[in-house]
Amino acid sequence: MSAPVRAGDRAEVVCSSKGCTASAAWVIAWRNPRIHDATRRKEWAACPDHLDHLRGFLAARSFPLEVRALDDDAPDGS
Repeated sequence: MSAPVRAGDRAEVVCSSKGCTASAAWVIAWRNPRIHDATRRKEWAACPDHLDHLRGFLAARSFPLEVRALDDDAPDGS
């Protein structure tokens, strides 16, 4: 997966999906509740083509997650 997402670096953020070099449009904030407390979040960047795949990977493991547009500050609660 790619480096942490920094909204100020929008032009340099690429998709976190393995092997993808497309520009990211989405941020998936997630955590593994078995090892992370509620204040710890990891972030993956996603291009439009890989958003559903990355979100599905995390959802299949019942990890809490939020998806937001890379340029947006508010999560959509997905």
